[in-house]
Amino acid sequence: MSMLFPILLMAPLLFIMFWSSRKQQKKAAAAIAELKKGDRVLTQSGLVGKLVEVGGRYAKVELAPGVKVELLKSGLLGKDTGEEQPAKKD
Repeated sequence: MSMLFPILLMAPLLFIMFWSSRKQQKKAAAAIAELKKGDRVLTQSGLVGKLVEVGGRYAKVELAPGVKVELLKSGLLGKDTGEEQPAKKD
């Protein structure tokens, strides 16, 4: 009985963590799926460029005129809105 109590406490916590993680993965996959040629995109490494080509596993991004890089689609975060976050005042 003493071992059952910690397990009962941890089960809902693990479920919530798994559910939250799964929700974020679906949201990220949807953001990548809606990208199309010509969109301004942001990569996980912080690079911003124009999406030139989207394949099954890879995507080509033009970072500057004539500079094209090929990266995994999972390396894309999504569209770049171009908006800056307001600075926090302390």
